[in-house]
Amino acid sequence: MSSTSIENALTPWEENAAIWDEAMGDEGNHYFRLLELPILEKLVPRQRGSRAIDLATGNGLVARWLVQEGMSVLATDGASAMVERARARTNDCYQRGQLSDEHQISFQTLDVTDPGSWQEFMSNISEPKHGFDIITMNMALMDIKHIEPLASSLKQLLNPNGCFVATLLHPLFFTSGADRQIIVHEDPVTGKRSIERSIILKKYLNAPPARQLPFPERDMVQPPFSFHRPLHVLLAPFFQAGLVMDALQETNFDESFHDSAREYASVNFVEFPKILGFRMRRAA
Repeated sequence: MSSTSIENALTPWEENAAIWDEAMGDEGNHYFRLLELPILEKLVPRQRGSRAIDLATGNGLVARWLVQEGMSVLATDGASAMVERARARTNDCYQRGQLSDEHQISFQTLDVTDPGSWQEFMSNISEPKHGFDIITMNMALMDIKHIEPLASSLKQLLNPNGCFVATLLHPLFFTSGADRQIIVHEDPVTGKRSIERSIILKKYLNAPPARQLPFPERDMVQPPFSFHRPLHVLLAPFFQAGLVMDALQETNFDESFHDSAREYASVNFVEFPKILGFRMRRAA
């Protein structure tokens, strides 16, 4: 695996912005609606009139949700093609009356791994001294190579009572490259069959970056990387920047989503959370 391809982690998102936008649509896929959004609803304080930033906005799903909750939103993404897709889809939502003109979304390109990009961003935002009430980052922490520039910037951007809410693929069960195991039990007395599912974890502390397939494989120009971090590595930059965690959520689909045609499908492994969400604030 070349270091150059890893460094250019935004390239797949630039090349596949249209595919991602079409897949997510206005309302998001079932992962967003059933797993990610419920976490956001629990962790994001929803107070009308709040000022929010949505980092790694993709096609603007969370930014539009924040506006529907009565906030003004600045949406950013490191991929300029994603920003353009988000802006176009959001403008369509305004024109169709799906979003109220009372609260607006503005868009900027921001590479959260680049200190220079952060410096430019800080100089462009209006009235930064007042700080933001909410900063969200939905399903993107595992997509970025360097967290430190993000963590250090959060403390500058949040007002004293503000919070940062993030969701990501669960580090233990998904970005670690864990294998799924299915064991079929056949009872010789009753003749009945039962299936037991488990996760086989080979690496956790030192799992390398891996290609992920968030889109149908046939459509991919180049799959993006997922950067695995054990929990202590994931959270350390935020703690070192002076943030503290005050909420944590783990979630998965339940048995009602069982896929009997594909026993190996991850949706059937209900005991292992797919999504991790957490909230952080500035230390008192």
